[in-house]
Amino acid sequence: MTLIKWAPRPSNLLYNVDSMISSIMNDDWNPKSIDNTTWNPAMDIEEKEKKYIISADIPGLSKKDVKISMVDNVLSISGERKHDYDNNIENYHYRERTIGTFNRSFNLPDTIEEDKVTASCKNGILTVTLPKKETALPKEREITVN
Repeated sequence: MTLIKWAPRPSNLLYNVDSMISSIMNDDWNPKSIDNTTWNPAMDIEEKEKKYIISADIPGLSKKDVKISMVDNVLSISGERKHDYDNNIENYHYRERTIGTFNRSFNLPDTIEEDKVTASCKNGILTVTLPKKETALPKEREITVN
């Protein structure tokens, strides 16, 4: 069976020029070395009434591959994705899964209870839960009209 690269044609008038330049500059069948690179996992930060939740997409990483630390109201999440193949790149037709290290840092408000921060990892999604201090939670107070 012959493997043929399929690339759909966009509706751009300059596609042919871009395609010619790309074919000269890039050889899609020659895998590039992607060792020692950095990457950034996609992350979401959600605020709820009593906590913040940070979710990160880290497929292929286990909890031992990730380090989470907090110093001076800065939360740092770092890790490394190692390659799961041998160094013989001749057997690859194409490789685009990124490997290497990542490091993300977030400035946190003073209202976080640092000793109650938790993290879990399930199905390639890292979830860091940052509870708010009780004093930071909004309290409703009724004001009487005179």
